[in-house]
Amino acid sequence: MIAERYTDYMYGLIDRVMKEIGPRESCGDEEKELGRLYAAEIGPACEKVETEPFTCSPTAFLGFFPYLVLLYLAGVVLYFFLPAASVALAALGGAVLFFEVVRYKELIDPVYPKREGENVAGFVRPSGEVKRRVYVSAHFDSAYEFKIWYWFKGFSTVLMGIGFLSVVLLFGFGLARTIVEPVGTPGSTAFWVLGIILAALSPVIAIFVFFHTKDVVPGAMDDMAGIAVVAGLAKYLAEAEEHGEFYPESTEVVLLGLSSEEAGLRGAKRYAAAHREEAGALPTSAIFLDGIYDEEYFTVFRKEVWPGGKMDPGLVELAVKAAGDSGFKVKSAPLPLGATDATAFAQEGIPSVSMCLWDATRLVPHYHTRYDTIEHIRPESLTVCLQTVIEMLERLDSDRA
Repeated sequence: MIAERYTDYMYGLIDRVMKEIGPRESCGDEEKELGRLYAAEIGPACEKVETEPFTCSPTAFLGFFPYLVLLYLAGVVLYFFLPAASVALAALGGAVLFFEVVRYKELIDPVYPKREGENVAGFVRPSGEVKRRVYVSAHFDSAYEFKIWYWFKGFSTVLMGIGFLSVVLLFGFGLARTIVEPVGTPGSTAFWVLGIILAALSPVIAIFVFFHTKDVVPGAMDDMAGIAVVAGLAKYLAEAEEHGEFYPESTEVVLLGLSSEEAGLRGAKRYAAAHREEAGALPTSAIFLDGIYDEEYFTVFRKEVWPGGKMDPGLVELAVKAAGDSGFKVKSAPLPLGATDATAFAQEGIPSVSMCLWDATRLVPHYHTRYDTIEHIRPESLTVCLQTVIEMLERLDSDRA
């Protein structure tokens, strides 16, 4: 297998970054340091390497959770004395939660501090005329630690469900009382019971003050492993003709490292919007690599449910077939929670597909926690991922997609 030649390089690059750079906050100095290292690593394969700065509010995406907790607690108190106000607070909190976290919209970003991130793109020219373009991408940054996930592990999904339900209940109970009773002290035992239920849920909601912290995780699986595979692809492309192996004849390959994925896909959003017109002028596809640690869980996502990102069916089929024909176990499925940078491109009309090699059916202990270290990454997963990408590029280049 061709990709085996680069396994040690990819794994070694992850190890180097873990030791020399460490955790990489969105738009932070360490993320930019990795961007510079990445540019140097892919440079030999590229005609040019470009760094594109952009601005965003990286702490807006999840940094408002403590304020949501305060909104809920205030809403519970107001439920007993001014239920209409509790409805308003629940509606406000629910809207922010839905649009900012679930749908990845930049609803409250304008009131948060701005910072500068850097996307890095390396352009590999084909041997002949450029007839199509393929982005192969991963992201530089690592997540802020989700303390609830670190503390409660798999049980966190239950707590998250209770959190969402509590906001709905506050809105529903407050609305019911607003409609049925005049403003004032509740005169119904039923409304007292509903209020007690809301109050009883308050300790669970209070835990979410700690959901998002300033502690940044190592990010080996998510997503330094993806960056390592893209860098491995660059080494392959730099050496392919020397080894008499596949090299694109008519496909420009763009090796794209993105900033601020963990801040709500901000880097991908900026890049996709800036390059939408040129993507429309030339047949363009995008392959995104995120969360790589075990080839046993190789999954190609058909859609990303929360943000409504629909992957390109042809690329999904291509990825599954390329992996399957190489002898790898692979499945296609929706991503039930969260999103990848592929959604940002897909929503700009750029055909995209996202692939991961991790168990997306549950919260694995090292996802967005301090345990996301190199020890959890199987070198074979890097090999499988790189080989699949090479096969996909070869089929796209020969119009066998």
